Amino acid sequence: MAAHKRTEITIETDRVLIIRRRRVLRAWCQECGHEVDMVDPREAEAITVVTGAALRDCAQWHIAQSPDGAGLVCLDSLLRSV
Repeated sequence: MAAHKRTEITIETDRVLIIRRRRVLRAWCQECGHEVDMVDPREAEAITVVTGAALRDCAQWHIAQSPDGAGLVCLDSLLRSV
C-alpha cells in the first residue's frame, strides 16, 4: 500500500504602519498613563479616513492639549483603532 503525504501550509499576515514625520511629539497621555507619541489632528486625518467633525467624535482616541493649546491625538490609541 502506498502512503499518502499531506502538506499543510499556514500563511500569517500582519500590517505594519511606520510614521516618519517631524510633527510627532512625545507627551503624557492621561488615559494611557505614560508618555507616548502624539500627533496633531491633521496627522491623524492623514493616517486614518476620519476627518473634520468626525475626528472630535472618535471616542476611542485619547485627546490631549499641547502647551500652546492645540489638540493632540495619542498615536497608540489611534493605531489601535485602525
